[in-house]
Amino acid sequence: MKYHRIKNSFFNSNTFIIENKHKKIIIIDPGNPDVQPLFSLINKNQWSIEGVILTHEHADHIAGLPGLCKFKKFPVYCSQITAINIGNSKNNFSKYIDEIKTFELDIITQILCNNESFTIEEMEFLFMETPGHSPGGSCIFTSDAVFSGDTILNQMKAPLNFPHSNKKQYDLSLIKIKKQLKPGMTIFPGHGEPFKYNS
Repeated sequence: MKYHRIKNSFFNSNTFIIENKHKKIIIIDPGNPDVQPLFSLINKNQWSIEGVILTHEHADHIAGLPGLCKFKKFPVYCSQITAINIGNSKNNFSKYIDEIKTFELDIITQILCNNESFTIEEMEFLFMETPGHSPGGSCIFTSDAVFSGDTILNQMKAPLNFPHSNKKQYDLSLIKIKKQLKPGMTIFPGHGEPFKYNS
């Protein structure tokens, strides 16, 4: 699998693309409300979208989803809590962001459960629920990487000052994650540069 990073201008969030050898791709956290740059990249590389995975429900990680869904139909994978919260403008925080139009997503999602292994187009993943930063927080593991959303960031502490953040849950989530991490794995965070796990 190949990994590609797109740094969004919207809140400097990251969107990641996982590509297999057949040019089939999975998009993680389409956070830019302007999806045209993403479309251009997809068309340039002749990629086929096979699904989207969400690490959590916040607007800076899902704001591009409405535009993507108009482009093509594909499954959207996330935790049950994320699936509920993306449909509420208060819980997805779009209600409080002046730069974008308030939105509530009404889409069919494929619910993933904690520690569920799943495969998309021969690409294998492990889904782990990691609440704390947000109730729907999750991490997506491959054999050599983890897409951590805002649960683990590069040289920054995960924000835990939101109304629905929970520090106790966050500490428990970190313990779970560290049991799954292996030295040399690449951590792809929701903001900032990817980095290697060496502990």
